[in-house]
Amino acid sequence: MNRFLFVLGSNWQLSLAELDNVLKNSQFKGRIIDYSANVAIVEFESLHNEIHYVNNLMELQYILGGIQKIGEIYDFIDIQTINQAFPWKVDNYKKVESIRQKIIESLSSNLLRIFRRVKNENIFFAVSIYPNLFDEDYYSQVLIKHFLPFLNKEISHLIKEKGGKKVSYYKYPDKYIKSGHLNPIFPHHLITYGLFNEDRAEIIFGFTEEGVYIARTFTADDPNFKKKIDEERPFKEFKSSISPKLAIIMLNFLNLFEKREKCSILDPFVGNGTFLLFAIVEDFRVFGTDIDEEKVQNTMRNVNWLYNELEEKVPLFLEDHFKTIAINRVSTVFNESFFDGICTEPELGPFFTEKPYFSEVNDLFEEILKPMYEATFRECYKLLKSKKRLCIIAPIISTVDGGDLQLDIELIAKNNGFNLIPLMDIERIVNKSNIRLQFRKEQVRALIDARKDQIIKRKLYLFEKLD
Repeated sequence: MNRFLFVLGSNWQLSLAELDNVLKNSQFKGRIIDYSANVAIVEFESLHNEIHYVNNLMELQYILGGIQKIGEIYDFIDIQTINQAFPWKVDNYKKVESIRQKIIESLSSNLLRIFRRVKNENIFFAVSIYPNLFDEDYYSQVLIKHFLPFLNKEISHLIKEKGGKKVSYYKYPDKYIKSGHLNPIFPHHLITYGLFNEDRAEIIFGFTEEGVYIARTFTADDPNFKKKIDEERPFKEFKSSISPKLAIIMLNFLNLFEKREKCSILDPFVGNGTFLLFAIVEDFRVFGTDIDEEKVQNTMRNVNWLYNELEEKVPLFLEDHFKTIAINRVSTVFNESFFDGICTEPELGPFFTEKPYFSEVNDLFEEILKPMYEATFRECYKLLKSKKRLCIIAPIISTVDGGDLQLDIELIAKNNGFNLIPLMDIERIVNKSNIRLQFRKEQVRALIDARKDQIIKRKLYLFEKLD
């Protein structure tokens, strides 16, 4: 089939947007042909034709921030067949049994592609089911309680039938199966259980509205590596710091996929250096500023620590890459049109523990945040090369008495020579019938990264410098 399954992160819209951007603009040319809130199905233009395509998948996984796993698809079963084989209520068991036989035949015909060799081998497997939406009753009541046991039983039987010496599978805790609240195995389980070995495999059943894709996982995110950088760096601020995944996603929206080691990235609000640390991981040259001297020093120490952890040589004159300076003067310490990209999260306001009043937030916007964002766009225009990108976060603040407030970032950007770039090219994605899975033009101009109950929500924007 030459199709590949990508397991999306928790913010599936942002994960899809990042993936589509990389498939459109990097060397990994391809297209998303189907998706749900949990998986994306990708067809590549040429990647699958290369002998060592698995290595390319591993490289792609490393680049992406919003993708948990990548697997090769071996078969597809339409949703009508699944619904008939596993209905809400079984009225005619013989009919159900005959339809289930089609699923067994699919598993049988693809078993040797999944494991390569079965005869006289000790085989271990794990089944992961990714539904169209995790909160669908069909997932909790049918797929978990009936489809999962069926798969474990039939795959085990087929392995023995094909000469497997011994077979065992990953057993999910009974309490999660009974409750219907079951997460598929996480990326770190793949390493723990050796599921990349030839005699072991994670078999993914990824659902969309159209049906279920059967795939074997070939590569996965290394959350422990990102977690170590995020949590073990000498200086950190968990209260307000962005996540490693979001930092990488934003860096990818800059569309700098070739010769990254020669690309210079700026963060004019370094904080404790999250953007820059993961920019180093992604091979960029990093530069940073902040008005707070302590934050600049902490970032420099974190950067030096990371180079040591990576066992890489610290670049010469690295200290010259970091400056303590106000945002409205950043262009005075770097050359004009010097940077290939800018990624940043300016100050979003106070860390509210309770919803503030409308008037308080309105004053915050008018007196502090709006002037700061205006200065940011003004300085970034001077510092960016022509046609290069700025990826920036702006706040949405929920109030007690006036709903959500946000700045008109698009107007500020336009007034300072920037053009908004929508985060998703909806012409490249076929929309779904389920309204919760649809993309509309106005929705993809910028995307939110936040929990529903957050007082301050992050809104992610992408802009390009005009000539």
